[in-house]
Amino acid sequence: MKIINIINKKKTLSFEFFPPKTESNLGNLNKTISDLSEFNPDFVSFTYGAGGSTRKLTLEISQKTKESEITEVMSHLTCLTHSKSEIIEMLSAYKKSNIENIIALRGDIPNNSNDLKKEIHHATDLIEIIKNYSDDFCIAAACYPESHPESISKNDDLKFTKLKQSKGADFFITQLFFNNSDFFSFREKAIKLGITIPIIPAIMPITSTRQIRKFTNLCGASIPDSLNKKLENSINNDEETTKFGIEFATMQINELLNNDIPGIHFYSLNKSRSVKEVLNNINI
Repeated sequence: MKIINIINKKKTLSFEFFPPKTESNLGNLNKTISDLSEFNPDFVSFTYGAGGSTRKLTLEISQKTKESEITEVMSHLTCLTHSKSEIIEMLSAYKKSNIENIIALRGDIPNNSNDLKKEIHHATDLIEIIKNYSDDFCIAAACYPESHPESISKNDDLKFTKLKQSKGADFFITQLFFNNSDFFSFREKAIKLGITIPIIPAIMPITSTRQIRKFTNLCGASIPDSLNKKLENSINNDEETTKFGIEFATMQINELLNNDIPGIHFYSLNKSRSVKEVLNNINI
């Protein structure tokens, strides 16, 4: 089923996972998927490594999850390190596997310039390719409550967000954020600009101070000063950080749910504990 059809009927719950570098390490991922399946997610998404390093494994996991009928599946697709012919090949493989949902992303700029293909430069181009290839896919796209780190300005970022809609995106999933006010402000401006498709906020429960600082530096998200001070106090104690991360994510999601969101997407980091405790806290 196309995910947009689910979103149009109810508030959705979804989880993102990433495949391990080798098949021998699949056990932990399978256990996490199994643990979180008790919450009856509406869909799960699978990323792949930088430059498509785990692309084959992502397809295999997506296929198996789809066949299991546990939940609907959305696969990631990036374009900076793939030629147009490779993209078409991947779309064909997804179609044969009855995978109807794709999140179209530009992807990170590779460290090795030789890995950078010069055919498809932006997520908007990728969305157009998918749309022209087949109308059978539901297409998700990313949006950035605090703007993409490479954007010239927030207005420029919003312009390209709307272009993703114009090219054929069916719904958006946000980058991680910790200030709900950033999400509300972004959504308000997006609506005023004419963005009408659903915007699903994505949450990452914090489990490590060092790790979350690394993530936010990479993606351009900010950590509020009050939160940062608490994280500093537990920088050498991941257990304490995890407990606080669960508390903060619970508070953040409760406020979002009270403000008419179409669903919640979790960046799970292939761990079930924090996500499970947050969901129990909010009675899902």
